[in-house]
Amino acid sequence: MMVRLGKKAETHEEAEAKVREALESGAGLALFRRNVIRQGGDFRVLDDYTRLPTARYTHTVTATEIGHVAAMDAESVGIAALLLGAGRQTAEDSVDHSVGVVVEAKPGEPVVPGAPVFTVHYRDEASLALALPLLTSSYRVTENPPQLMPLVLEAIA
Repeated sequence: MMVRLGKKAETHEEAEAKVREALESGAGLALFRRNVIRQGGDFRVLDDYTRLPTARYTHTVTATEIGHVAAMDAESVGIAALLLGAGRQTAEDSVDHSVGVVVEAKPGEPVVPGAPVFTVHYRDEASLALALPLLTSSYRVTENPPQLMPLVLEAIA
């Protein structure tokens, strides 16, 4: 859609072909690399992910019942990540790029007791203690699969 909005293609099919070509040829990665450099980032992480910051600890939040993830409160997950240090509460706060929350079980997916729902990357027990109640209450499991809404409701051109 962005290729069409940028008037670089007339049709959806033409735009998709251009995107696939950029991915397959490496042109997309080259452009991304230039953007990382222009913004002062370490472009070497694009070839070596071990250069990315890593949290000291991880914790897995697991399902406690059998069923399907029926809903997830994205705001609660976001606030939990903020409390871990992955965001700013004030403009002066720094961001810890090593911490955060990985959603392991998305809405609609089946779970059993002990199945991972979230992996929490954290730096200290205090931040984990703040985030865990939000995460454990941010999802709901039901017996039957939920009726999921499509990710895109409508395209407005």
